Amino acid sequence: MSSYPLGLSEEEWVRLSPEQQLDARSRQAEIDQAERARRAEAARLAAEQQRLEQQAREERLRNAAPGDLVQCVLDDAEGYFAGDWRTASPVGFSLVLGYREVIAVAEQDRSSRQVLAHASFDGAQIELCRPHRNECARLAATQNQLQRGVSRHVQLDRVLRGRLYCDMPRSSGYWPR
Repeated sequence: MSSYPLGLSEEEWVRLSPEQQLDARSRQAEIDQAERARRAEAARLAAEQQRLEQQAREERLRNAAPGDLVQCVLDDAEGYFAGDWRTASPVGFSLVLGYREVIAVAEQDRSSRQVLAHASFDGAQIELCRPHRNECARLAATQNQLQRGVSRHVQLDRVLRGRLYCDMPRSSGYWPR
């Protein structure tokens, strides 16, 4: 199926004079260029927003007060990849009190396949949640328990399952590199 400039139908296109067709092509080229520029600017703004969010996350982690940071590892895990439970690579992550992070769990030996979960820490529990759902697995613990380390099996239907271990770093100002 052929497409004509400015959304014209074939019937409309053939009724145009050669000069009008040239003008229509020229106007379509301007519209296309403006759209490319708009998309490039949107991509630039999205990248800048992502950079600022990453910078703010790093700052939160660097300046976390004692008790405001937990480090977790999800291992012995499986993800629901391509409609089936398959072995997932272990993943480690840090959570700052009151902030939500997106955790990507990759299929072992096929890192291009991932499942996502949202993770957060409220001071007394760590939550792993299905994106866009109200379904969460929780690891509840006191600050003393978290200082020693706490482990539990977690499962999010059709997302992931495995052993979640979390503890608090021993020194303040900790930032994993």
